[in-house]
Amino acid sequence: MAPSESKGTNSRTPIGLHEPARGLGDTFRGVTRENFPGQMLAGVTLLAIAVPEQLATSQLAGVPAFIAMIAFITATLVFVVFGSNPIMSVGADSTIAPLFAVVLLRLAPVSTTLYFELVAATAVITGLVVLGVGLMRLGWIADFLSLPIVSGFLSGIGVIIIVHQLPSALGVSSGGTSVLQRLDSISHLLGHVSAWSVVLALATLAVLLVGEKISARMPWALGAIGVATVLTATLSFSRHGVKQLGAVNVGLPTWRLHWLSGSQWGVVLTTVVTLVIVILSQTSATTRTSSDDLGVASDISRDFVGVGLANVAAGLVGAFPVNASPARTTVSRLAGGRTKLVGLTAALLAIALSPLGHYARTIPLAALAGVLFFVAARLIKINQLAKIWRASRVEFLFAVISALGVILIGVEQGLAIAVGLAILDQTWRSARPRMITMGRREGTTSWEPLGAPGVVPVDHVLTVLFDNQLFFANAGNFRREMHQLMAKYPETKHVVVDAVAIADIDFTGLTILGQVMNDLTKDGVSLSMARANDQLKGALANSFDPALRGIEMFANVDGAVEGAATAAP
Repeated sequence: MAPSESKGTNSRTPIGLHEPARGLGDTFRGVTRENFPGQMLAGVTLLAIAVPEQLATSQLAGVPAFIAMIAFITATLVFVVFGSNPIMSVGADSTIAPLFAVVLLRLAPVSTTLYFELVAATAVITGLVVLGVGLMRLGWIADFLSLPIVSGFLSGIGVIIIVHQLPSALGVSSGGTSVLQRLDSISHLLGHVSAWSVVLALATLAVLLVGEKISARMPWALGAIGVATVLTATLSFSRHGVKQLGAVNVGLPTWRLHWLSGSQWGVVLTTVVTLVIVILSQTSATTRTSSDDLGVASDISRDFVGVGLANVAAGLVGAFPVNASPARTTVSRLAGGRTKLVGLTAALLAIALSPLGHYARTIPLAALAGVLFFVAARLIKINQLAKIWRASRVEFLFAVISALGVILIGVEQGLAIAVGLAILDQTWRSARPRMITMGRREGTTSWEPLGAPGVVPVDHVLTVLFDNQLFFANAGNFRREMHQLMAKYPETKHVVVDAVAIADIDFTGLTILGQVMNDLTKDGVSLSMARANDQLKGALANSFDPALRGIEMFANVDGAVEGAATAAP
């Protein structure tokens, strides 16, 4: 809708929302005798979803399967105590696993002592940064990247996940580090593809896609992997090229932190920057969405504290970076979860069932690949990209460039491209604001853009709305457009600037505004402002230019126009 002058109210607190639980003693807040069984059942459902997902994510992270379960248990327990959101699930996450794995694998092979030390150190440093963001309430950083750029970035990660899992789905060995190298390696092994591996991967993916439409709360992944495991064991699919998960060594948390070399620290810190941005974005989106669904007010800063401490704890017990999971959180809500008892139940059951972990050795990797294909498909949001295309070709281009940067160049470089595009996008928008010519709607005191039905100009008065703050990047544009309008409306005797969108003005803006006033004065045209905020009024009142200090201010546009008519000779 076009901008217009109107009055309204602004509620500072969302209607119908309840305050979030606060303090370390809120773990059982909201749990009653009546809802206790339902919350326990929701916890069982969460665990049923989490187990196959955590095992699959371990493949992306390049660590033994049970380490992923340690990460889930540790992160869940820590967030239950320190987080705010009652149902948000934190643990190993397929979004960030390839982010640190593809980088750290350049320094050390999978399953080596050095690799474990690198991922543990990365988790601790990542956690400390996220914790700092939460304590200093800097969550706005997560909103810096636009949705199109984030969509492109996550789509690129989705493609990386698919390419990394293709060897498991095809039953062939993997090679290369980049996406193109892996695809090239796979292309030379197509003659050795295992048909049963392909069937298991596609069947698992199909079960998840169909199952989601039937009921998202059902443990379809666990069921599909269970059936695939039974078939693999009874029909000896391993003889037909189907690779299995292998021995799952169930053990206790292990201290893996050791001091790294200077070059290793450099890689870790670079990786941390990427992880922090993704974790902040995903955590804020997850907590906001789930809080709205539950009808509770979100405390994003405290949730950052919870996720940060979860990462620190995961690193201290020898695991790897963790993140909030939108998918598992949604499952918890659909299962009826409303309290932290859901996460607590899932974590405690995971601990109790850990001794059975060695039975997972026969799980076919192709089935886990099918689960990850499903996760990757959720990251590549075709519908959202289509909406972006319809809304803005430029922003769609940004999304494509961001995705291609991640896929073809690398995750860190792709993130740098995404951030650069965000800065470029914001700079372009700020430097090219609109100068909207306004008119009065007949029979009212409302001022709206000219061209709308029933909106007419006032003789000899040019009313404009500048829809951005006035600063060095767009001040020159402000002066050019004002000159063009004066040439278009040569009968103008007075200019009214609707300053409602000019939140601030810098030295360059003041200088250019003074030049505009000087230009208008030479042509016998006066200028006044309407709806200026206190900051803008203060900047003009303390200006170095007497002409700026003399600008007459009005509470609304109609009053400014009437004032101009009264002052006319």
